[in-house]
Formats: sequence, structure tokens, C-alpha cells
Amino acid sequence: MNICEPNWNVAIVGAGPAGSFAAHQLALRGFKTLLIEKSPWPREKVCGGCLSNVAVSALRHAGLASVLENSAPIDRVIWHTANRSLELHAPGGAALLRSDLDSALVKAAQRHGCTFLPATSATLLPSSDADDHRTLNLQNASGTITIRAKIVLACDGIAGTLLSNEPWAAWHIDPQGWMGVSTTLSSSTAQLSPLYSLAQRAIHMHIAPGGYVGLVQLPGFRIHLAAALDPAICKTTGGPAPLVQQILNSCNRPAPDDFSQIKFRGTALLTRHRTHLGGHRVLAIGDACGYIEPFTGEGMAWAILDAREVAAMLPAPGEPWPTDMPQQWQSQHQKIIGRRQRWCRSMKPMMHHPTLASVGITMGRSMPAIGNYLARQICRVETELTHEPTVATRRAQSIA
Repeated sequence: MNICEPNWNVAIVGAGPAGSFAAHQLALRGFKTLLIEKSPWPREKVCGGCLSNVAVSALRHAGLASVLENSAPIDRVIWHTANRSLELHAPGGAALLRSDLDSALVKAAQRHGCTFLPATSATLLPSSDADDHRTLNLQNASGTITIRAKIVLACDGIAGTLLSNEPWAAWHIDPQGWMGVSTTLSSSTAQLSPLYSLAQRAIHMHIAPGGYVGLVQLPGFRIHLAAALDPAICKTTGGPAPLVQQILNSCNRPAPDDFSQIKFRGTALLTRHRTHLGGHRVLAIGDACGYIEPFTGEGMAWAILDAREVAAMLPAPGEPWPTDMPQQWQSQHQKIIGRRQRWCRSMKPMMHHPTLASVGITMGRSMPAIGNYLARQICRVETELTHEPTVATRRAQSIA
């Protein structure tokens, strides 16, 4: 184990956008911060590879514009069905690999004093409300160590196990939910050529029976592909690759014949939630709070906004833990994320049913006001970021 210090102000489990951004913000506030990641580093994750304008703005506002150096700009979303398409103006977004984003955020946190432990599993031990800390067992190839943290943030996503033994933290999983898959295709892959007709600076969403597939061009002549798929149809078609190929072909996006050989990373069922988001000195952040099938970079925006907010509202080192902190956090999470997730939930029927998607696209094309409304929904968080009276903005205003 590469650390010998047993006591920390905050221990953060999971080094994705929520965990690494929170680590950066808390280190800036003077917290002695430990960031723990179970996977070897760097690592790739199932992800759409896109940041919405709100996520880009939040990163820039936090002085982290440098993490976008390897990104490609996005200013449009183009929806495709079998016989229709609709282009919406969605400026300010960016496309980049999760491994690049997460690595850059972790390095930024380390520059401000955060200690990072990759390839390390964490187990949260039981506690009583009288304890002024939480205890974790950490294990990696070097051995096992027990640490104590005044605050623990669970940022380990929908597949995380940190909260498995917390009585308040049970998952409620939608049995009709879809699974997520993703892969990155490089220019060295001969099969790519039919896909390079993609319009640049755009997210291309393809909706067909069995799922929807997003494609975006990355720097270096790479294409990132992410999809939400019906698990039952995925099984009957022989796996993610054949189903993704079928969806692309049905939307007049020819996929190479040997596309079915491409390997995908996958997730469990995406749509889920927790009734409660915190307990004694521990809070769930980002995807660990719950998830709804996102698109156009929404997922990473939720994680970054959650991290920004929790880092601003936690009591400073040395201050007492408010007994109602879990309730405060749940209220704030709903305030900043709930509306966006409700909008994604309202779009879900259209994403799951190509006929509805075609009707929506037709209406958007024939009635520009509808298309403009959808575009505003995609970009609306830009206004929320700067004007919503959240804890984070109030703290910034008080410092100023």
C-alpha cells in the first residue's frame, strides 16, 4: 500500500467524473483528500464519450479547461430513424474518451494535494451515529490497510459495491430497463470507412427496434460508439455487435459486414435509483445516486454538477457533521439533477419506439418551434449553471 496515513478528511471511492471532480474541488478547499479507484489506471469505461455544454461550462468555471485539450467540439445533435432525420443546434459540447477525461481530472486533483490510489478495492465498515468518522478497509496488490475518514463519498457508479451493506442504500432497478454498451473505433481498423461519412462536430443518434446508437468523431480519426440496447433483443440477435449493426443499417448508416466482430464493453441495466442518498458521514454522488438512460452528454453533466455541489456544501475540516446532511444532500441533488433526469425520462418512449421517434422528427421538421424547443432543452442547463441559486453558486458569491 502506497500510503501510511490512516486519517483523512474525506475518502472518495470511484475516480470517474463525479469522484475526480469532487476530489479536485475538495482539495482546493483544503480537505486532506484520498481518492480510491478499484480499476488499474488508466482505464476505459462504458460511456457516450460526450460532454454537454453544461459539463464543459462547469469544467471551465472550475479552472479545468485544460482537461478538454484532447476533445473535439460538438455543436449539433442529429436524430436518425429509418427514413427521417432532424438536426438540432446544440453548441458548446465536446467529445472525448473517458480515459482521457478521468486521467486529466485525477492529475488536476493530485496537483492540489489529493492522494490517488488506483487498483484498490474499498470496503465501508459499519458505524454508529456517535462515531466522528467512517472506517474503510483498502486492499490492493501491496496488501491491506484500514483508514478512517471524516466523510466518505460513494462515487462508484451503478455497478459499485461500496454501499452494499448500508441499510438505506438499496437499489431499485427498472426490470424493463436497457443495458449500455460502448466501443472506440480507430482509423487503423479497415472496417471504419463506411462510418466516416459522419458529419463532424455532431452527435448522431440512430433509433431503431431494439435500441439506439450514438456516434461521434474524436480527434485522431477515431469514432466513439455508445448504445442503449434492449437486453432481450440483444440476446436473440447474438450480442451487442450484431444488434448495433442492425440498428445502424436500418437507419441508412451502412456498417461493415464484419462489424459483428468488434468487441464492446457493457453495463448492467441502466435505469435505477436509490430512495435515500446518504447515511452517517457517507453520501452517494453521481451515478451512485441513480441513473436514467441519458443522451447528448447528459450523464457526465449530472456527475460533474453533483460533484461540484457536494464539494461546496460539505462542512469544512474541523466543523461538525450536520445530522441532517443526508436530507440536505438529497434535496440539493433533486434540485440540480432532478429536472434534467425527468426530461430524459419523458424522452424515453421516443428513444425506445422508432415509430414515435419518426413522428417526433416529422413534427420537428414541419414545425420549427418544436425543434427549437428540443434544442433549448438540450442546452438549457447552461442557464441553470449560471443562475440556479445552488449552494455552489452561493458559496462562490460569498467568497467574491
